[in-house]
Amino acid sequence: MKYDIAVIGNDEAAFEMLHVAADAGRRTVGIIPEQRHSAWMVSRALNRLIGQLLADHGAGSQFLSRRRGTPGLLRRLLCRAVLAEIEDQFRLLDQSGVHLFLGEARILNSSTLQVTSGVDCSRTILRASNVIVGTGVRFTARQNSLGLLARPCAESLLSDNQLPSQLKLLGGDAFGAGFAALFSLFGVKTLLSANLDRPCAMVEMAASSGVRILDDVEYPKEPDFGSVLDLRREVGFTDYLNLASIGVEPDENGRLWCAENLETWCAGVFGIGEVVGFASEHSCKVGEQASRILNRATHRMRRPHFLRIHSAVRNAFV
Repeated sequence: MKYDIAVIGNDEAAFEMLHVAADAGRRTVGIIPEQRHSAWMVSRALNRLIGQLLADHGAGSQFLSRRRGTPGLLRRLLCRAVLAEIEDQFRLLDQSGVHLFLGEARILNSSTLQVTSGVDCSRTILRASNVIVGTGVRFTARQNSLGLLARPCAESLLSDNQLPSQLKLLGGDAFGAGFAALFSLFGVKTLLSANLDRPCAMVEMAASSGVRILDDVEYPKEPDFGSVLDLRREVGFTDYLNLASIGVEPDENGRLWCAENLETWCAGVFGIGEVVGFASEHSCKVGEQASRILNRATHRMRRPHFLRIHSAVRNAFV
């Protein structure tokens, strides 16, 4: 089946685009990354999980502290929360008539996608008149200039034999606050150092979880502080999509350069949300972005239809 619109990504903008396209009656398919979760998706999962843990904190604090040396429980709880969030989004989109695939997308050409999913790495070919990329933002841990990063990424902290006794997280916005709260609830002495422009629920939850919060990103001066996790924003993370094959290259910040209608250099391929390059277009709300894309996509889909009619009428009189 060929779709009118295919959306790749699992951030707020991608889901907004799916809802707008479905409400407009377009044949719509969403490809939700199976492993590359956006910070928006993980933050929602963290909010869900930490809220549950805080609600049970009085009775559950001893339960958590007894298992501080076994991060497997923390990892399982987080994975379960992410899956629950994905299931909620799937349920809402399914009610709207959107077809959904959970897997990794690869663009073969401007109208053909290959989706690899499942343990058996099964592959599905999808065709769509318009492809929208909305992978959003994720946070990656990198070696800081002082060489104090004890572990390469947040995932490795969860795969060690035991959690660190102390942890400092640098940056990460609400995402970092969520991880700080989670580690703190598991008995880790946690410090969050981030530029917090405005208060948010996640920061309040981190404070309620016992996290010490500094409203600034500064590196620890004491060498024996413990593990330091330096979280940096990574926009787009589209390297796996094979965009170069259609002449679309992200800039050094991972963003795609789009026109005012959010279309990239390749006709029929759009960006939405955080991956949009121009600051003026990036700053407008995702609902407005989705409407612009839908208007452009509708215009593109109608034009060949009218041309075919015109050609048929002309031939009838020849």
